[in-house]
Order: sequence, then C-alpha cells, then structure tokens
Amino acid sequence: MKRNARLQKGNIYENKGGGSFLCIESTRREITTLRNIASGWTFQAHCVTKYDDGKIEWDFSSGGYFAKA
Repeated sequence: MKRNARLQKGNIYENKGGGSFLCIESTRREITTLRNIASGWTFQAHCVTKYDDGKIEWDFSSGGYFAKA
C-alpha cells in the first residue's frame, strides 16, 4: 500500500469501493484529477492510496463536475 500515490496520466484504475476511474492529471503529490468512466464525473481526489492489487481510494474529493461529451 502506498499513501499519496502518484498515478499515471491516461491509465484507468479500479476503485476499492467500485468503479473505474481515468487519471486525467497527477501533477501534485496530494491531488489527482480523476474521471469516472461510467458517468463522466470528474474531480480532484485528495491523498490517493494505491494498494498492492492496483486498486485505489482517496481521503476526499473536491471540485467535481460532469465532463462534456
């Protein structure tokens, strides 16, 4: 397990609680921009944890919006 994990832009990650998320941007260690593949909900995930199985979760999110198609 790695706290404050830096994700790879363009990769899709599975959330530990369910759902698939595209990494839009990971420029700062504590904040990563993610987009839910199914809904388009895009947000900044704070303090991302990446587990040994590759799944992720985050402490909280902010700035959410639906991406335009």
